Amino acid sequence: MPISELAALAQEEGVLYLIDASQTAGSIPIDVQDLGVDLLAFTGHKALHGPTGTGGLYIREGIRLAPLIRGGTGSDSAHEIQPEFLPDAYESGTLHVCGLAGVGAGVRFLLETGVEVVKAHQRRLLSQFMAAASEIAGITLYGSRDTAFRCGVVSFNIVDATPSEVGQILDDSFEIMARTGLHCAPSAHRTLGTFPTGAVRFSFGWFNTPDEISVAVKALEEIAEWAAKSTALSKRKYQ
Repeated sequence: MPISELAALAQEEGVLYLIDASQTAGSIPIDVQDLGVDLLAFTGHKALHGPTGTGGLYIREGIRLAPLIRGGTGSDSAHEIQPEFLPDAYESGTLHVCGLAGVGAGVRFLLETGVEVVKAHQRRLLSQFMAAASEIAGITLYGSRDTAFRCGVVSFNIVDATPSEVGQILDDSFEIMARTGLHCAPSAHRTLGTFPTGAVRFSFGWFNTPDEISVAVKALEEIAEWAAKSTALSKRKYQ
């Protein structure tokens, strides 16, 4: 997405601009100053390699938000109200310290490895998958075919098979974990025309290999063949 251009438009209109970087933080370089965004939210359990239940929110200097939750004023115990200083104003209660330590370890690993290196690795895996999967009869790949406009995530569907069926077969028969359904983004699936069943999503990360991509493509070929044969048999049965 043209984030910088949209940020400039939002600034002209006096609108706060929030970016959801849950899929991109850790997989592509992000410079909030260069992008000109006001707020940027991210999760810790995807490309940052942290535990689930972790994340963060970047807030541009000068912006004040109303806390979502209040309570637990341990950093300023002399007062009954939430502290006014950051980040304590938005960090109510006892923090998920173990989880944040995990995110910290993930971030240190990324800084040592280099986010650009991670990005290049993901693009190679994505290009390999897109090229091979596009040859499978009955598969629909969503999004741009140009990997320069993608992170390491690709959604797809197989004709005559529901996303839940594909995900279950991948898990049971091939030991491949995939995310199926609406991916917490029903409006996106309405735009794609995949609502209400959704799609299947693969996510490629630093620890995936080209061999795993080949295995995944082979699995999808077998599932597509099974779906096509099952539909053909069903049609003959009721003719």
